[in-house]
Amino acid sequence: MPRFLVIFLILILSSCIKVNKDYKTVVIDNIKSNKVIAQSNEQFESRDLKDITHHKKRLKVALLLPVTGKNKILGNALLNSATFSLFENDNKNNIELILFDSASTKKDIKNTFKDIIDQDIKIVIGPIFSHEVEKIAQEAILNEIIVISLSNDQKLINNIDHNGGVFLAGMIPEVQIDKIVSYAIGSGKTSFAVIAPNNQYGIMTAALYKKMVKDRDGIFVTSELYSANGKGINNAVKRAVNAFSVPSNLAEGGGNILEDDFIVEDIDKTYAQVILVPDSGKKLAQIARRIQYENTNLRDIKIIGTSQWDDVSTLGNIVLMGGWFAAPANEKFREYERKYYQSFSKFPPRISSIIYDAIASIAKIIDKKKDINLTLIDFTKFSDDNLNGFSGIDGVFRYNNNGLVQRNLAILEVGQGKFEVIEAPDEDFML
Repeated sequence: MPRFLVIFLILILSSCIKVNKDYKTVVIDNIKSNKVIAQSNEQFESRDLKDITHHKKRLKVALLLPVTGKNKILGNALLNSATFSLFENDNKNNIELILFDSASTKKDIKNTFKDIIDQDIKIVIGPIFSHEVEKIAQEAILNEIIVISLSNDQKLINNIDHNGGVFLAGMIPEVQIDKIVSYAIGSGKTSFAVIAPNNQYGIMTAALYKKMVKDRDGIFVTSELYSANGKGINNAVKRAVNAFSVPSNLAEGGGNILEDDFIVEDIDKTYAQVILVPDSGKKLAQIARRIQYENTNLRDIKIIGTSQWDDVSTLGNIVLMGGWFAAPANEKFREYERKYYQSFSKFPPRISSIIYDAIASIAKIIDKKKDINLTLIDFTKFSDDNLNGFSGIDGVFRYNNNGLVQRNLAILEVGQGKFEVIEAPDEDFML
């Protein structure tokens, strides 16, 4: 029997989609049934194909992903990861994935979600974007559907009850910032600044960062924003590098305004020792180079970041060497990345590990429960192998009652061609 992967997906699309060359997708049934076979490259071992045509009852899991439209590259990469996870983790053929296009041009996300409700599907993985999650959250609760979204928007916490609702499986900014600020202060750093994009994520991140620095009695020097398209980066960096704080007793009324006739001595100035840059790619590279350029006094400035840094482009910037960021320990992701590349001839987006782990966790719950009828408590109370939760590509994690997917993060340092773990995840996190 040839070595190949077969998975039945039901495409609920209101318009035609292009053939995915990585999957060699072809329609093999009449247009009313919309069944397709997705065939991977030869790296996958086949299952017993006899089981495909007259299989036992399986748990239907909806994938709510953008396989058409402007985000189709990301959506199809996540589909790759989903099928990869299914065939690595669902060894007993308990799960059937059903694909719904979240980018349908004729249906908004609510109508697409209604299709899921009409098919009586109770587990959904996706959507990706927070505004989509917000639109379906109440319907998920009302219809007792468990949604494992890829969102990391904390405003969506508590869209859940004892029967259904939304889990936020994305990397929550607050957790990352809390981790990196704690580590920096524990390493003797006392003064902090942030250079962030002027968008919802950047503004929220800067506000959280400022609060966490002050909560730990650190000195917050300045918050500088630049346009989300990169305009204004150089000026923002210049302001951040050259900004300073002075003791409150030297300022007018103990505030931030200096007395009119006061001359600040260098000894009274506190410049930022740590600068947070919550961005990635070309903009991160530009900011890092500009910090070096503006730092004419050669002060010891540590650049730190979030899990957005966990990308191969970060390793290509020599100026970022020695920088710190909070993210899952990445040994397992590097192995997953290698196997993904062997299978699909391209590197996976970093977010794809979330969808892989989501499917793996569902398979593990079924294996332990020996039943495909899953409830919310099966997710939130799962324990196995001495862990109160799951072990995945992104390390150990657990589903919380408030909808957060809690993760155990490490501190990574940008090294020579790789990220070094300089503070391991908490060993007691899942006990």
